[in-house]
Amino acid sequence: MLIEYRVKNFMSYRDEIIFSMVADKNRELSDTNTFKQGNLTLLKTAAIFGANASGKTNFIASLHYLVRLMRANVDSKALLRELPTFKLDTTSENLPISYELSFVMDGQRHRYGLELDPNGIRSEWLYFAPHRQEACYFERDYDEITTTGVYFGDKKALDFIKPDPFRPFLFTLGQESVKQFTWAKKILTYLRMDLRAGQVPDLWYNSQIQKELVESKQQEVISKDQLVAFLKAADVGVADISVAKEKRSAEEQNMLRQLASVFNENDQDMEEDKYETFMHHFKYDDNEQVVGQERFTLNMESQGTIKFFTLQYPILNVLKKGGVLFIDELEDSLHPLLCEKIIQLFHNEQTNPKHAQLIFTTHNTLLMNPSLLRRDQIYFTEKNKYGASKLYSLYDIDLDIRSNFNYLNNYLSGRFGAIPYLGSFELSELQREGADG
Repeated sequence: MLIEYRVKNFMSYRDEIIFSMVADKNRELSDTNTFKQGNLTLLKTAAIFGANASGKTNFIASLHYLVRLMRANVDSKALLRELPTFKLDTTSENLPISYELSFVMDGQRHRYGLELDPNGIRSEWLYFAPHRQEACYFERDYDEITTTGVYFGDKKALDFIKPDPFRPFLFTLGQESVKQFTWAKKILTYLRMDLRAGQVPDLWYNSQIQKELVESKQQEVISKDQLVAFLKAADVGVADISVAKEKRSAEEQNMLRQLASVFNENDQDMEEDKYETFMHHFKYDDNEQVVGQERFTLNMESQGTIKFFTLQYPILNVLKKGGVLFIDELEDSLHPLLCEKIIQLFHNEQTNPKHAQLIFTTHNTLLMNPSLLRRDQIYFTEKNKYGASKLYSLYDIDLDIRSNFNYLNNYLSGRFGAIPYLGSFELSELQREGADG
């Protein structure tokens, strides 16, 4: 479970932002929207609103960047060489990016952070709280490692484990070749698997879903029957799905290798097989009786059906296993009522027994509803005239909240900030602006 996330100097976030999933002390929707974890009360969901280009996507991109550093198939040196610092002032562009995550794993609080620049990892730290006080696993200052033997384990092993300048030390400790540090493997797995903040192309991600549907053991993943039931519940008119598998042509494999190089991904695990999903729809006769099914390729479906198909597997998977799911623009091509149902899946103890968390960005102001979200679940991003984004919560705004307080109207009127300040859209004005440069 995520407790808190901090990041500084990543893309439009010049200054440090603090995103917290710790619930405040008010009781609104506490029975459904919060859960207890030790002495903490945490939120199950959070929504991030804001104008276009205000920093919403960059927030999720920052987490995705951190997760990619932990993956073996990523060229971390190339990733750091193109470090996405804040580029709009001459000081920040040369400063490091800093991260810190606080989370709960195996019932214990952990705090992990690092600083990085194009020359590598500058500093790194990992603490956990076995009791009330924090204890240190390790601290890193460039290639110098400081540990506490009582928690770290076999300190002699460090004679044979040297930090990679371009890799987090946690990644090095968590490799299969290093047998002593099972705690490091667990934490590395958490960052890789339980923080689902991917920003991969939809078609690539769909192929991973399709592969699992064809090849995985159903008891270990979400079954096809569950996916079909979820599609039917969304009222997209789908009766069944099927997946076909065939070999990729040499041309297709070459294209995917080029795509992998663009994303600094290692192509050694490039799939030789490709998968195609078909959506099955009922076919009717003149008497409106079902006479069979007609199948369509996924790209023949509406954008809403494609988006929902892409989302349903990670949603069901995180609800089943636990973890944190980040979704950029949840409402994209989806009806507001469907978005609301997705959020309610996370608020419901029966559908979310593992207390998975959903964090999403959206422009859908209908979701800014006090019967759906608490004030501490509503965040805003806003960019200043210098191009720097800030992140803040509705709970941080000093408001006189009454029972009839309307979040939506107050937001659109500008009371909370985080809205676009639009100029004239008159054609004559636009032409004059263009001519003036």
